[in-house]
Amino acid sequence: MNTETSISTEEAILVAARKVFESKGFDGARMQEISDRAGINRALLHYYFRSKDKMFERIFDEALERFMPLLSTWDQDPDESWELKLKRFVRTFITFLKANSMLFLLREIIRKPDLLTSRTKKYRKGLNKFVLYFERLKQEGQIRSDVDSKHIYIIMHSLCSFPLMNAIVFSYSLRISTKEYDELMAGYPEIVSNLLIQLLKHQNNWTSK
Repeated sequence: MNTETSISTEEAILVAARKVFESKGFDGARMQEISDRAGINRALLHYYFRSKDKMFERIFDEALERFMPLLSTWDQDPDESWELKLKRFVRTFITFLKANSMLFLLREIIRKPDLLTSRTKKYRKGLNKFVLYFERLKQEGQIRSDVDSKHIYIIMHSLCSFPLMNAIVFSYSLRISTKEYDELMAGYPEIVSNLLIQLLKHQNNWTSK
C-alpha cells in the first residue's frame, strides 16, 4: 500500500467516523456503518483503527483542538476594542456550534467527564483568559464594575449554545419549520453580542441588592 493511498483511505475513514460519531455519539456509533460510509471493508477499517475507542479518541481530540483556541482570542489584537472582540467570538463560536463539533463535544463530555479533564492540562495554565481580559476592562473602567466576569462567561456560552442544542424544541414551540428556524438564527449572533455589550455598559440593576 503506497503512502498516497494510505493517507486518502485514512482521511476517508475519519470523515465517515466524524459524521457517525457527531450524529449518533459514541454509544450509537457502529464500526460497520463507519466502514460502509468510508466505502471500505471492516478488515481495512481495523487495519487503520484497532477499535472504536481509538477512532473515537482521534475524532474527539481533533474536535477539541479546533475548539480550545477560541478561548485564547481575548489576548490577541490588543488595539481592537472589546466590543469587536466579543462580536467576533460570538459569531465564531456559534458557527462552530452549527458545525456539530461543539454539540458532539458537550454530549460526550456529559457522558464521560474525564474525557475533558484528562486532555486539557495544557490549556489550564493560569486563569481563564476571558476572565482575565474582562477583569482588566473593569479595572480600566471600560465596563461596569459590579459584574462578575465569570457570570458573563457562563451567560455568553449559554446564550450561544442553548438555542442550537434545543433547535428542535424551539422550532416546534414557535410553530416554524427547521428552515425557518435556521433563517431566524442567521441574525442571532448580532443580537447576542449587542445584548451582552449593553449589559456590560449599563450600570444599574445588574444584581439585586
